[in-house]
Amino acid sequence: MIAPQIDYSDRDERLAFIHERFHCMAPACGHCGSCRLPKGQTAEEFFAEYIDGHQEFAAIAAQLWQ
Repeated sequence: MIAPQIDYSDRDERLAFIHERFHCMAPACGHCGSCRLPKGQTAEEFFAEYIDGHQEFAAIAAQLWQ
């Protein structure tokens, strides 16, 4: 699934995307990366600016590779 753009989605759609993309499959790890977010944050915390419509997903996700 591609991240919904802020201009064409509502908060619930963006939150659903984050939940789908970063769901934890422990103990059968699916290597989603949700356990490796900076400072031990949950996906909802890390992507809060995206969920609330302030910054696009790609801009925030780029911080993971800095």
